[in-house]
Amino acid sequence: MLEPSRRIPYRTWPGALAVLLAIAAYVGGLTFWDRRTPGNRPLAAGETVAVGHARFVPAEGWEMDVSRSKAGQSLMLFKGGHKFLVTTGQWAGGPDGPLVRQQRLMERGQGLQIDGDVSGFVTPWGLQGKTFAYYGSKLAGRFWQVVDVQRRSLVQIDVYGASDGLNDAMADARSMLESMDLEAPQ
Repeated sequence: MLEPSRRIPYRTWPGALAVLLAIAAYVGGLTFWDRRTPGNRPLAAGETVAVGHARFVPAEGWEMDVSRSKAGQSLMLFKGGHKFLVTTGQWAGGPDGPLVRQQRLMERGQGLQIDGDVSGFVTPWGLQGKTFAYYGSKLAGRFWQVVDVQRRSLVQIDVYGASDGLNDAMADARSMLESMDLEAPQ
């Protein structure tokens, strides 16, 4: 009668241990890197920053949120619980299309209320566009939009945050908007 073949024993735990150590080192290294990499960057007073073709001087005390900013497309600044977001891009169409979409997104998508009517604005640099205010149960803000039909460019500025301290944040946002121009080299 034939006997069953005997399997030669081999050890699997050293290989499994090596794989587990490699995974732990990889995950631990990423966690270490994430904790050591700052998410915000202080901005020097009076330093001009550019996002796409828009440039402006940030107000004192505002910091850049590196993780929520995209080079050449958007720039997020924050101070306390308030945010200042500048987004630039190409636009082919009429000047009111993006504004209507933004209002619809805020009302239907985010459950915010538009406060009053859309109005026009002009900065000392001659930048002009449309603006509206909005509010919700936990935040309030103001949205500005500039469309340059000849250049086919769009700049959207949004400042928002908790109602507490919003007047100071809004004053800073207006000073940043007034320092903005669309002549940054691309």
